[in-house]
Amino acid sequence: MNTPLHAGQRLDSGFEITEVRNLEELQATGIWARHIASGAEVFHILNDDSENLFAFAFKTPPEDSTGVAHILEHSVLCGSKNYPLKDAFIILAQGSLQTFLNAMTYPDKTVYPASSTNEHDYFNLMSVYGDAVFRPLLEEWTFLQEGHRLEFAPSEGGEKLSVTGVVYNEMKGAYSSLESFAGHWSIRGVLPDTIYAHDSGGDPEDIPDLTLEQLREFHRTRYAPSNCRIFLAGNIPTEKQLAFLNEKFLSDIPAGTAVPPIAKAKPWTEPQTIRVPCPAGSEQKSTVLLSWVCSDAADSAETLALAALTETLLGHDGSPLTKALTESRLGEDLAPASGLEGEIRETVFSAGLRGVQSEDAGKVSDLIMAELKKLAAEGIPKEEIEAALLSMEFSHKEIRRSGGPYSLVWLRRSLRGWLHGTAPWESLLFAPSFEKLKKNLAGDSRYFESLIEKYLLNNPHRALILVEPDEQYLERQEARQESRLTEKLASMTAEERAAVREKSAELEQIQTEGDSPEDLAAIPHLSRKELSTETEKVPREFHDAGGVPVLSHELFTNGITYMDFALPLDIFEPRDYPWFPFFSRASVSMGLPGMDYAKVSSLLALTAGGFYGMLQTGGLPPGTGRTMETPSGILDLGGRDWIVFRLKALDEKIEEAADLAYRLIMEADFTDTRRLEDLTAEMKNDVDSSLAPSGHLYAAGMAGRYFSRARGIDELWSGLAQLEFVHTLQTMDSRQTAEKLSAIRDTLVSRGGLIANITGSQAAIGKALAILEKKFSAFGSPRPRNTASEGIDPFLSLLGSLGGAQSAAPAVYASPSLQVGFAALALPGTRYASREQSAELVLSHMLSTGALWEDIRMRGGAYGAFAYPDRMEEVFLMATYRDPNPVRSLDSFKTILQNTADEIIEESELEKTVIGAYSKETRPRTSAEKGGTDFFRYLYGIEDIHIQRKLEAMADISGDEVRAAARRLAALTEKCAAAVLTGTGAAEKAAARLGASVWQLPV
Repeated sequence: MNTPLHAGQRLDSGFEITEVRNLEELQATGIWARHIASGAEVFHILNDDSENLFAFAFKTPPEDSTGVAHILEHSVLCGSKNYPLKDAFIILAQGSLQTFLNAMTYPDKTVYPASSTNEHDYFNLMSVYGDAVFRPLLEEWTFLQEGHRLEFAPSEGGEKLSVTGVVYNEMKGAYSSLESFAGHWSIRGVLPDTIYAHDSGGDPEDIPDLTLEQLREFHRTRYAPSNCRIFLAGNIPTEKQLAFLNEKFLSDIPAGTAVPPIAKAKPWTEPQTIRVPCPAGSEQKSTVLLSWVCSDAADSAETLALAALTETLLGHDGSPLTKALTESRLGEDLAPASGLEGEIRETVFSAGLRGVQSEDAGKVSDLIMAELKKLAAEGIPKEEIEAALLSMEFSHKEIRRSGGPYSLVWLRRSLRGWLHGTAPWESLLFAPSFEKLKKNLAGDSRYFESLIEKYLLNNPHRALILVEPDEQYLERQEARQESRLTEKLASMTAEERAAVREKSAELEQIQTEGDSPEDLAAIPHLSRKELSTETEKVPREFHDAGGVPVLSHELFTNGITYMDFALPLDIFEPRDYPWFPFFSRASVSMGLPGMDYAKVSSLLALTAGGFYGMLQTGGLPPGTGRTMETPSGILDLGGRDWIVFRLKALDEKIEEAADLAYRLIMEADFTDTRRLEDLTAEMKNDVDSSLAPSGHLYAAGMAGRYFSRARGIDELWSGLAQLEFVHTLQTMDSRQTAEKLSAIRDTLVSRGGLIANITGSQAAIGKALAILEKKFSAFGSPRPRNTASEGIDPFLSLLGSLGGAQSAAPAVYASPSLQVGFAALALPGTRYASREQSAELVLSHMLSTGALWEDIRMRGGAYGAFAYPDRMEEVFLMATYRDPNPVRSLDSFKTILQNTADEIIEESELEKTVIGAYSKETRPRTSAEKGGTDFFRYLYGIEDIHIQRKLEAMADISGDEVRAAARRLAALTEKCAAAVLTGTGAAEKAAARLGASVWQLPV
């Protein structure tokens, strides 16, 4: 987009335009400005996107691991000068049309981004966020709630001290994962003399050392305008935004002092070895990494070259360093921390294995160095370099959302260099550095080999990092804390004890009190009348490709074709279902007859931007039939179970990519038992490591498994039942596994049939249809389902030791690695697209941003609490995340529902809640998302009229209808299903209180 602004121009808003740059590759203009009085810098990517985004970013290097930057990130949103609310963030979430709203703490910066497609709403968000970061109240109660506080708890000996707090409990959850330890130490280990030696999120053992005065001082020194970078993206004119920023914030806030540049590490003269203990689950094996400090991250060209080298060495299963590591049998699979860290002051390259015997750590290091020496001496295969470059180019070209607008990617890339003194487009733009890289490769056939020699082989600044599970880790940690608290309690005077109780009572009083109507009115919000109930129409065409039904969606995808190949799974017996997650993973990761997996992986990297399998199940809206009329005939399609192979490729490469996809679907070589063993170990490790970050999903899955056939199947595919299955799978003879996978594949391709989906340009759709008719027509259309796979009972009986029969008592699951817990409650919901379900949607948003947040997060100290209806499966779920007291939360769920049913809902509160709930239902999607979503909507009978009916009902829902939904759910709490997932000791206590048994997990 064009702008009248030019370099050197001074505006009435107090800004000077530093530079205006044509950002051709982004189809945008970049405007870089500086506020003359305060020193704050602004960078606006001006384009034609109506989804505008802003972000306030501050350089926040920590000096210790008390988590001060993280606690401050939470605290500034708990009341500011012009918006003195208990939690402005949650008020915005309640009643805004925001498409993204968050705050993030990184190792060296803190960022506050938000976006909206409504200009009025956008400036409302900016007004509140700007006031929060520049003028927070930072009151003591906020620090006690968000950071840490002492509380008295009953014990057998009378009473004892305990520590709680939102960030404290969040980080206890983060420190429950071996992968978190490995990721943290892969950087910390080689940067011990820098700010990156500290955990900006906070170490649970150090968080209690932080004081309120230190928090306030950190804000004073780090959140000054002179230390602020303000990022903007979208179509709102730059001049209008600069005027707003000046008027609202920058014109009357002291400039402060900019934080000095972040220091680089002092180079080492010899490598080091670092051993790190971490909590142990059932596995006793270690993660081993070799990490190097490499380039200055502000050098964009060098950083991109290192990223390309990393992609060459580690980018796919057949990449040379990945292959050497995984085939060494020294460990079970590639360590997730392997790769290039480019978001900090200096880049760090890491490579290693997880599932390693500690005594083999040196062998892992020797193997990596030997493989690098071999590649440097003999040369990297040219096809691997070509595949790496293609992957990077594809990634840059693809338009995608990661929970928010694509401009979030631009924000992150801009800050890489901008934060450290370069122009924001230096690290933002891809093309200049990529062209330089290709020029270097063309001029020097050994360019990548020279990078290996410079940064890896001849660089002594590296560390062998051994992260070792320790069965006594948590026990010792708890003993240390218990000892400190016991000593503190013993040394406390009566006055000090009274002060702790007084502060707890004051905090509880503040948390219990509502914000005043005057303070709430200060937060600007939209009106219900401004909501549109029109649904976005996604183009959909039907075709027949030689007997295969095909849907297509003609949309702009920037030269990329997306294809989905869906084959029915309900032709199988229920006993086969636990195998499907591994089958979907293995079938796209094996070799082919006469071609090993590494070669196939390289070919995929050379042709496709991605190829993977996923599983899909669900029910149908009431009154929707299973059979559907297609150009290929009247077919049994609705409400079935599918495996969907999703392929994406550049338009010019789709034929090659589809040919390889066809061969893998048809003839993946499962006889390579060594490869199967590697994939089995990798899957087990991935599932195990997901327990701590996704415990709320596991708890909700177990609580909701009885409510429908689809939820029972979901539990088999992605819940604790699958976790148990993958542990059993690893003990099986790999030849038996190969036979089973081959049998599934043979049945699927011979008796399943196919329905396909295409998203792309008109020309790409025509090309893809020709490919389908030529290559895939032999599949034919999907065959009818097997009646033996209908109903829920056959699937619940497969849950094994986790309990297949419904019980009145809550289910309690124990893991020795967890330091915090998760709770979930499931209740019968209402039918899809009904007005009652719209009321449940509004209710769930009201609870998630209201009573649940206040009672379970603010007062209970859990990191998160939320409610949501599973719309198709008629179940209403409530769950908590990183919860120090999940049993208390189960009680709170029931009480909160009853209280909501009994209370009058003010129209002002209802209006904000409706707006917030509406925004969740109408968030923008990329073209690829639109095409894929419409395909699944078709398969599960969801039409535009259902969506429109839902939006219309939400827009004019009444408070009485929302209360009626709460009343109905409250009356069903005795028929609910509940689950708790927590650490072993806590699980035993929870089970005793709930009258339940403890199911011990294998991790």
